[in-house]
Amino acid sequence: MPRPETDCRRERQTAQRLFEHALLLIARQHGGDPAQAEACRQAQQQWRQADPCHEAAFRAAQQAWQATEAGSLRGALALPPVRTGAQSLTRRRLMSVLGLAGLGLATGGLGHWYRAQPLQQLSLRTGQGQIGSSLLADGSQLALSARTEARVLYYRDRREVLLAHGEIRFDVRSDPERPFIVVTDWGRVQVFGTVFSVAVRQTGMRVAVASGRVGVWRRSATREGTVALSPDIALTAGDSADIDHAGLRSGHVSPDDVGAWRQGWLVFDAQPLSVAVERWNDYLATPLVLERDAALAGLRLTGSFPLARPAAFLDALPRILPVRVVRSPDGPVRIQARR
Repeated sequence: MPRPETDCRRERQTAQRLFEHALLLIARQHGGDPAQAEACRQAQQQWRQADPCHEAAFRAAQQAWQATEAGSLRGALALPPVRTGAQSLTRRRLMSVLGLAGLGLATGGLGHWYRAQPLQQLSLRTGQGQIGSSLLADGSQLALSARTEARVLYYRDRREVLLAHGEIRFDVRSDPERPFIVVTDWGRVQVFGTVFSVAVRQTGMRVAVASGRVGVWRRSATREGTVALSPDIALTAGDSADIDHAGLRSGHVSPDDVGAWRQGWLVFDAQPLSVAVERWNDYLATPLVLERDAALAGLRLTGSFPLARPAAFLDALPRILPVRVVRSPDGPVRIQARR
């Protein structure tokens, strides 16, 4: 296994190579005729879109280029890859030329960019009816429910999970130097070491805590995406929080029910019927259809149901809520308001 100092050295070398390549692409665009400049612009765009690290390196190089008043150097820069007999520009020559122009800011910009690069990146995805798991490098364990999509980014000063959709149960290894953060379109959750779950749906976000303590922040338009120092709510074992268009509500859960789908159960604790149907549809080949009715969608459901027996859920539903379940031999099951 590579030593930490070896890993850091490799990361610095990679950052340096990306920065130099980005700088070379910028230089190429500023020389030659319009046709060559357009070809270089297209190549530059493709490279930037290929990887988030490329885009970050390009931004750092662009700042450095502008800081050196590099426009005065355009006449001295050749324009590869179109070769006309003139000597092609090498990365070393480019860095030397810009160094003569006073590229002191580039080092600072590169250092800032280097520190902002993730040490580990991982994309996670489960399909219809699939349950997955992932053991991260720090020992943290993630369990994914069906139809979940997320991205893991480990930085030098924090650990982040960008949860786009679905639900993940987190068993986080404690690291006081690097808080563990879950970011969604609805808000943000931060911990140091605990067991909790975060579920993201079209209508909102739910956080449930099995052990430890977590802070939850809403994504507020008045903050323009920023996060306040103090959380909107702090949760401990047995607490839950729901965030949707109506705001934030706190509640209680059984710690054993956090991530109960891992044992083959769907557990609902006063959750909207629309959320319950959406969760079932993550596992069903033929999705349930909920009638378009705001009052129906907002009915609160409480109960535990085995994933392997969706028919049992449908049989029990009319006894719990004022609904009708309409089955069709050649179509989806429909849930309607009882009239």
